[in-house]
Amino acid sequence: MKPSEQTLSEARRQHTEAIVARHLRELFKRLPMLSGFWLRPDLEAEVSVFTWPGCSAGRGFYEEVMRSLVALVEERPEALELIRGRTFARALH
Repeated sequence: MKPSEQTLSEARRQHTEAIVARHLRELFKRLPMLSGFWLRPDLEAEVSVFTWPGCSAGRGFYEEVMRSLVALVEERPEALELIRGRTFARALH
């Protein structure tokens, strides 16, 4: 790959990463119970939530997370490789 092609490719990747980051910030903001999730290589998600007594996140919560990820990938297909197999968390400790 030529240096100019490599620079362009890196710029595209950084732009896509910024879009993914913005999308995920909005997802965590929209779903305050969501503490994090892992998108497995087979594209199934493991979702972790903060709950309080008497409250639980049901199937609809999981489906909302998945709908959001599908919307991201439909908008930016190149984002799929950036999110596959990664863990996303509201905050790191």
